[in-house]
Amino acid sequence: MKWAFELKFSAAGFWGAVLILCGVSGGGYWTTTQLFERQKQVEYSYEVLQKVKEVLTTLRDAERARRGYVITGKDSYLSTYETSVETIKDKFDEVRILTANSRTQQHRLDLIEPLIALRVDLIKQSIALYKKNPEDRAIQIELTDLGIRQHDAIWRVIAEMEGEEQLILQKRIAESQETFRYKMLLDVVGHGLSFSLLFAVYSLLHQQIQKRRQFEETLSESEQRYRSLFELNPHPLWVYDQETLEFLAVNEAAIQHYGYSRAEFLSLRLCDIVAGDKPYLFPFMQGIRKHIKQDETVIDVEVIAHDLMFKGRPATLVLARDITEENKAQEALRVSEEKFRQIAENIHEVFWMSDLKLTKILYVNSAYEQIWGRSCESLYKNVLSFLDVVHPEDRESVMTNMLKNREKSIEIEYRIVRPDNSIRWILDRSFPIKNSAGEIYRRVGVSQDITERKRVEEVGLYLEKEREMSELKLRFFSMASHELRTPLSTILLSAQSLKSSGGRWGEEKTFKNLNRIEMSAKTMTQLLTDILTLTRAEAGKLDFHPELLNLTEFCLVLIEQVEVSLLVNQRVFFVSEWCGGEAWVDEKLLRSILTNLLSNAIKYSGEGSSIYLTLRREGEMAIFQIRDQGIGILLEDRQFLYDSFHRGENVGDIPGTGLGLAVVKKCVELHGGRISVESEVGVGSLFTVWLPCRRCG
Repeated sequence: MKWAFELKFSAAGFWGAVLILCGVSGGGYWTTTQLFERQKQVEYSYEVLQKVKEVLTTLRDAERARRGYVITGKDSYLSTYETSVETIKDKFDEVRILTANSRTQQHRLDLIEPLIALRVDLIKQSIALYKKNPEDRAIQIELTDLGIRQHDAIWRVIAEMEGEEQLILQKRIAESQETFRYKMLLDVVGHGLSFSLLFAVYSLLHQQIQKRRQFEETLSESEQRYRSLFELNPHPLWVYDQETLEFLAVNEAAIQHYGYSRAEFLSLRLCDIVAGDKPYLFPFMQGIRKHIKQDETVIDVEVIAHDLMFKGRPATLVLARDITEENKAQEALRVSEEKFRQIAENIHEVFWMSDLKLTKILYVNSAYEQIWGRSCESLYKNVLSFLDVVHPEDRESVMTNMLKNREKSIEIEYRIVRPDNSIRWILDRSFPIKNSAGEIYRRVGVSQDITERKRVEEVGLYLEKEREMSELKLRFFSMASHELRTPLSTILLSAQSLKSSGGRWGEEKTFKNLNRIEMSAKTMTQLLTDILTLTRAEAGKLDFHPELLNLTEFCLVLIEQVEVSLLVNQRVFFVSEWCGGEAWVDEKLLRSILTNLLSNAIKYSGEGSSIYLTLRREGEMAIFQIRDQGIGILLEDRQFLYDSFHRGENVGDIPGTGLGLAVVKKCVELHGGRISVESEVGVGSLFTVWLPCRRCG
């Protein structure tokens, strides 16, 4: 459309310029003609003036000849006179002829003619009178005066004629100049306009030439790119004639894929590489087809065709993509999907697949209906409908796990309540699936009914608990029999010794046996107290009654009580870094905590060692630290340190029950505190206990 407009504009501009030049030429011819006419008229005016002057000059010549003859009397003047008189009439007639188209001039000539005739008569009369009487000067003077008056009258009329002709001449000169200016303006404007149009046409044609050149270059580049795309395309491409079905062009990919050389390929027709029934094939060239390669291998191809003109011939461009392997892969995928479906539909676990955000279920097998007691259709309609049967106590945990761990593998156990109100345990394992780009886009899960396993586990736990209890009882009775037998034997032996002495022993030996009985009784009391404390703690019946207690005074009294069990040269040092030292604690429980820790420190430290009890406060916590210089605790024993009846491998024959630290842990927990230990074998141990200072509740 744009090029058609430009061509029309170019043609119109060219012919417009031609018409303008023709108009300018015609106008120039007309103005030139007018100039010629006006020039002729100017020349004519000059001629009229010249003729008028000639009449006057001839008349003057006649007058001079008369005057010369009268004055000199020479006959030579008469010839001049006669010639002038004879020519005046002819010259006057010429003037009348030249001014025939001017009434004004004719009128003036009518006035001059009698005056000229009278003037000629006066000249003739003067000559004739002179011939008769040369001496009569008076008459000559009178005739001369009369002739002068006649000459002046003639001169006035001729002057008017000259003035008239001068006006006409000026007018004609002005008209000629105006015509000349018009001609020049017409030439300048016309030629300028025509040249402008021609320049515009030239510019437009130049632009069209440039555009056509660019178009040709672009077309050449496009053709080059087309050839490159055609030749470098990884899929087979060819062009065939729509009438003869002959191959017109073929790319390298087709040559390599089909096994023909280029010359062989171009010598074939389309029907030579197409397998199947030929008559029914050609109307359906696009789509999935079967082709035959040079080695007679049949392949599946997806054909895409596009009609075009190729070297002036109706042709078709074809892209043939080999989909043989793709079809095999799809078939393998179909078989795999069928196997997967058969497996999924025949397993007893629920297999499900959803989108990443768990807003849509993509697949769930029929086991869902058997385990959940609900239809698969209900789950497809509402992905969260499975939560309706999750036990109320587990529902929030299940939902939180699934929403917070969308991109992680998770394993959760929960209960469901079936429509018949039976409760079943479910083990749900799910994990994310990534696409080919490595992006997570789906979740897959397997939900397994583990109700029977849970029952077995509960029975197993019960049996394990029973076994542990049996072992605990066995250890307890073994420990009790051992730990109680020793103090009882001591009491019995001491009592028998006192009895057999019959009062013969002195006070010191008697006091020593009584002291043995007392210490053995205290050991039995502490053992029974620890057993009772643990038993009540395990049963949840160990009471906690905090009261405001001065911890500094309490520690000082406690140290005095435990010093009776010190070995030779052992000492207990108490350091208080807390002024006031009041806190809300349970005195009995605190006594049990510190007594057991100090007893262990004394028992497992050698003679001459020192034990330190430190009290301080940090924020809202009262801190007790018991440091000894004993045997230390092995690293492998620390994880069992607070278990009942557990004793370290390095205690040797040092007596003990293995209950002390278990009791300490229970008492600390009842206070809402915590306990820690630092120990090095052969160097000693440091136990730190944190207990809240303020009253709770």
